[in-house]
Amino acid sequence: MKILFISDVHSNLHALEKVLEYIKNLDVDEIFCCGDIVGYNAFPSECLKIIRRNNIKSVMGNHDWAVTTGDTSGFNPYGVAGVEYSRKKLLKEEIEFLKRLPKNISFSRDDISFYVVHGSPRDNIFEYVFPNYPESLFNLFARMVDAEITVLGHTHIPMERIVDGKIFLNPGSVGQPRDSNSNASFMIFDTEDRTYKWYRVAYDVDSAADAIRKSGLPLFLAERLHIGL
Repeated sequence: MKILFISDVHSNLHALEKVLEYIKNLDVDEIFCCGDIVGYNAFPSECLKIIRRNNIKSVMGNHDWAVTTGDTSGFNPYGVAGVEYSRKKLLKEEIEFLKRLPKNISFSRDDISFYVVHGSPRDNIFEYVFPNYPESLFNLFARMVDAEITVLGHTHIPMERIVDGKIFLNPGSVGQPRDSNSNASFMIFDTEDRTYKWYRVAYDVDSAADAIRKSGLPLFLAERLHIGL
């Protein structure tokens, strides 16, 4: 079985559509999202419709949470602007859908156990887990999670850390990569041969950035797409 993991779509319709187009020939069986469907970019409703139409199972991210609650405490001005824009663009029913997203998802495929979360095992929604964090922190997380594979998002940076026999993976961001690479990032896990691979796919960044400018969102949100920041 091939499982596609995506994360941090952040209302980037151009990137999400390109990723789903790219995987059509990769025989993907199932898709999971590590949260943050909305925020930052110009098409929250359109992206949410695609997530639902394709039966993509998603956990709740901090931007999804902020859109449902209106609470942007701790968000920078760009995050606040993205949340407020998404709240204006989404239908009430769509916000209710976001509200029902689980904080984590546990499942097994081909005798491999997975744990999907946006932030961390300790704080499912808000805690960042960066690739360069000390091994002691991953040791703690390994003790907290029974699953062999933990897949998380939030940092927008692809990651692989293996500690105490547990594997921690981040597929990177579809809609706002932050590893100095503007291409959409995602990961496919093959449960049959127990391998995983990251992919980068170019999309129409110019159009995505132009849509941000026309929306009235901060111009920096358009500029950062070009530089992967």
